[in-house]
Amino acid sequence: MTTASPTELAPDAVEPHPPRSPSTERARRRLERRRGRRRQQARAACVIAMSILLVVSVVTFNRSRHSGKVRNTPAAEPSRATGRGAPPAVLAVRDAEGVISAVSVLAPGSGSDGHVIMVPPGTMTELPAYGLDAVGRSFQLGGAPLLRAALENLLGVNLEHIDLIDDASLTALVAPAGALSVRVSSQVEQVEPSGRVTVLWPVGETQLAPADVPRFLAERGQQNDLARLVRHQAFWSAWLARLHAEPALLPRLAGLENVTPAIRALAKGSVQYSTLPVEALDGGGGDQVYRVRQAELDDLLKVALPAGVALGAEGRTRVQLLNGTGAVGQSQLVAQRLLPAGFRIVVTANAKSFSYRETQVVFYRREQQSAATRVQQALGVGKLVRSRQPLEVVDVTVVVGSDFKG
Repeated sequence: MTTASPTELAPDAVEPHPPRSPSTERARRRLERRRGRRRQQARAACVIAMSILLVVSVVTFNRSRHSGKVRNTPAAEPSRATGRGAPPAVLAVRDAEGVISAVSVLAPGSGSDGHVIMVPPGTMTELPAYGLDAVGRSFQLGGAPLLRAALENLLGVNLEHIDLIDDASLTALVAPAGALSVRVSSQVEQVEPSGRVTVLWPVGETQLAPADVPRFLAERGQQNDLARLVRHQAFWSAWLARLHAEPALLPRLAGLENVTPAIRALAKGSVQYSTLPVEALDGGGGDQVYRVRQAELDDLLKVALPAGVALGAEGRTRVQLLNGTGAVGQSQLVAQRLLPAGFRIVVTANAKSFSYRETQVVFYRREQQSAATRVQQALGVGKLVRSRQPLEVVDVTVVVGSDFKG
C-alpha cells in the first residue's frame, strides 16, 4: 500500500460526479417488466430528486425535518432485567420472486426498553455497483451481501446479524405461538387484475393464524408501504407479548441464529416501535418510493441503538466509488470493506476508463487527507491523490484499479 505524499491531480483528472452505471439501467428494465410504467416513473423521479439534492446541498438534505413521532407500545410489562445484551439484528422477509416485503431492525438495547424499527422496502439509498435504488430491490440485484450493504449504507450501522427468510420460514418461526390476537386499524384488501376488491381482514380485532402472517405483512391492496407497516407493528406487538408470557414458544430454527437472540431479548421488556422517518417522492399508490429524513433518522438511531453503534450521517465520510476496471460488482466488493469501517457511499458509477491499474484515493481539501488515509487503510491498496478541483458533495473519491482484489 502506498504511503508516500499524495499526488496532485489536474482539475479534470477525476470526474466529480460521473453518470450512473449501465447496470442501473438494466435494473430499471427488469423492474419495468415486473411492475410496469408507474414504478419506472416513480424511480426516475426519485433519481432526479436525489441527484439534485446531492449537487445542491447534502447538508440541507441531512437536516430536513420530519413531522412523524415515534410511538411507544408495550409488548408486555417491563422486566427488571437491565442487561438484555443481544446485539442489533435485522429480520428481512422475501417473497418467491426475491422481493423484500419486510425489513425490521431489532435493537434490544441495554435496559428494559427495546426498539423495533420498520424500514419501508421502497426507501431509496445508494446500492454499491447499482446506483440509487430501493432497499427492497437489493436482494434481487445482488443477493444477501448487497442487502447488508444497502442497510449499512442507509443506517450507518455495522450489521453483522441479518437473517433473510422466506414465507415458509416465517410461518415456522411464528407457528409455536399459535393464533395471535391482532388489531387491524384499516381493512386489508386484495385487488385483482380485473379491479375486483376482496376484503381479507376487516377493521377490528382478528385472530391471525401463523400461516397467514406472511400475507398479512406483505399484502398492499390499495395501501402504500407506510400504511402497511402499521400492520407490521400490530404483528410484532402481539407476537412479542405472547413470547413474553411463554418464552419457550420461540423455536430454534436453522438459519435464524442471528435474530432469535434479539427477539428473545425484546420479549423480556417493553418495546418502542418506529417506522423509519421518510417522505414519499411520488403522488401515491402501492409502489411509492421514499427519501430518508436524515436528521430525524440520526436522532432515532441515537435513542434506539447502543452508544457508538450508529455513526449518523454527519459522522461518516462521504465516498464516491468509480469502477476503473470494468469488472462487474467491483464497487460492491469495495463497499464491503468501507461500510463496516464507518464510511458512507453516496455515489457509485463507472470511471472514464477501465484501464486503471492502481487504485486512486482522491481527496479535495487538506483537511480531508486523514479521511482519505483511513479509506486507503481500509482497502489495503491505493495511492493518495489530491485533486485541485473542489467538490462539495463527497469527501473522498475511490477510483478502483486492478490492484484491488476484494
